[in-house]
Amino acid sequence: MTVLFDLDGTLCVRDQSFDALLDEAFGSAGVARYCDPADLASAAEVIDPAESDVDFHRRCLRVAAERAGVEAHADSIARAYDAALDHTAVSFRDGAADALRAAIDSERRVGLVTNGARGTQRTKLDALGIADRFETHVYADPEMGVKPDPYPFERALDGLEADPAATTYVGDSLRADVAGANALGMETVWTPVGDSTRDPDDPEPDHTLASLSELPGLL
Repeated sequence: MTVLFDLDGTLCVRDQSFDALLDEAFGSAGVARYCDPADLASAAEVIDPAESDVDFHRRCLRVAAERAGVEAHADSIARAYDAALDHTAVSFRDGAADALRAAIDSERRVGLVTNGARGTQRTKLDALGIADRFETHVYADPEMGVKPDPYPFERALDGLEADPAATTYVGDSLRADVAGANALGMETVWTPVGDSTRDPDDPEPDHTLASLSELPGLL
């Protein structure tokens, strides 16, 4: 039996205020702010896979600007936003530390699959003190494919010699996490941040948890 976790939004959240970061980024770029955190979270669900952290921010901003009917200035804002980020300023999402501990204590093999860059994500894992809790770490590799593409999931499964049918995948994104894991036949656990409403054409998870504190009961 195996459990695979996403990182951002699933196991950890940023300590920095998203609103304050956006204010700083737009201010540095000299652009009137045209989106809020919810707009960018929504945009993240529809963009194509990004090649880097800055490219991810850039793509989200372009979608948000298009929806707002304004010029994006996406490159300058994305670079300013990335420069303002402190990747050590992260904390466990509520219930996440206990959920990870429960997965390990259940004697399941435990892995991490993230769409973030290796350097960025290692900084967060070190800050949380959990870099050594996973038997395999799969970081973003845009040339090979990122979630929801099969490659990162398959790489984690291969690294753990795991059967998809005996694997539980835990993540906060319907498009990247649930869709990708569903396609390979894994049990999927969706842990939405905020609104848990699904559109009719959204991927359907096997389980929806309001808090990761509920995960030990599934293991």
